[in-house]
Amino acid sequence: MIHALRTILLLTGKDLRIEARSRQTLGLVIVLGVLIIVVLGLGLGGETFSPPPPGDAQVAPVASAPASQPASAPATQVASAPASRAASAPAELAPTPQAGTGFAATAILWVAYLFGGVLCFEKTMAMERNDGAMAALLAAPIDHGVLFVAKLLSNLALIFVLVLVITPVAILLFNFDLSFAPWTFAGVTALSLIGFAAVGTLFAAATSSSRLAGGLLSVLIFPICLPVVVTSTKMLLSVFRDHQPLTSEGVGVLVAFDAVYLVVSWLAFERVLEP
Repeated sequence: MIHALRTILLLTGKDLRIEARSRQTLGLVIVLGVLIIVVLGLGLGGETFSPPPPGDAQVAPVASAPASQPASAPATQVASAPASRAASAPAELAPTPQAGTGFAATAILWVAYLFGGVLCFEKTMAMERNDGAMAALLAAPIDHGVLFVAKLLSNLALIFVLVLVITPVAILLFNFDLSFAPWTFAGVTALSLIGFAAVGTLFAAATSSSRLAGGLLSVLIFPICLPVVVTSTKMLLSVFRDHQPLTSEGVGVLVAFDAVYLVVSWLAFERVLEP
C-alpha cells in the first residue's frame, strides 16, 4: 500500500513538474476558458429587464367636467379622481424588478470547464504518447490502477487551476455573487469535477492513439458527463437563485455518480491502454 502511494505521488509529481516547466497545457486551457467566458459574457451579460422610464407610461386624458356641474363642487371630488385612476392602472405599467443574467454563470462556467477539461485530458495523455513514455510505463512493474489514479490526480490539479482562474472572470462579467454560499459552490463544483475527470482520464487513454483524439474525446465524454452537469447546475441554481438550502439528496446523487465513474473507469483503464 505504501509502495502504491509512493508510486502515485511520483507519477503525479512528474506530470506536474513537466507542466510547470513547459506551461503548454495550462496556457492553452486558461486562454480557451477565458475566451469562452468573455464571449458568452458579452453576449448574455447585457440582457437585463429594467423598469420602464417614468415618462413612457401613458396616462389617459382627464375628461372635462360637465357644464351642468356646479362650479362650487367640492375639491375632494376633484382630488379623488386621479387617485382612483392611479389605483385602476394596469398592472403591467408597474416597474418590474430588475432580473439580470448573473445566475446563467452556473451553466456558462460548465461550458468552460468541459472544453478546458477535455483539452487537459488530451494534452496530458498525448505527452506520454509523444515521448514514448507510455510504453515504458506499461513495461514497468506498475499496476495499471496506480497509473490511472496518478493521471486522475494530475488532471484534477490542472482542472482546479483552470477553475480558480476563470471563475473570477465569470463573477465579474455575470455579476455572480458567491458571498451567499461560497463553500457550497466550491463543494458542489469539486464533487462534479471529480466524476468528470475520472471519465475524461479513461477516454483520454482510450483515444490517445487515434488521429481523431480531440474530437472523438469530446463526443465520448460530454454525453456521459451530462447527468453530473445537469445535477450540479440545478443544485447551484436552487441555492443562489431560489435561496434554497443544499439538500442531501442532491449531494447523494453527485456522490453516487462519482463512485460509479471512478470504479468503472478504474476497472476499464487497464483494458483500454495500448503501448
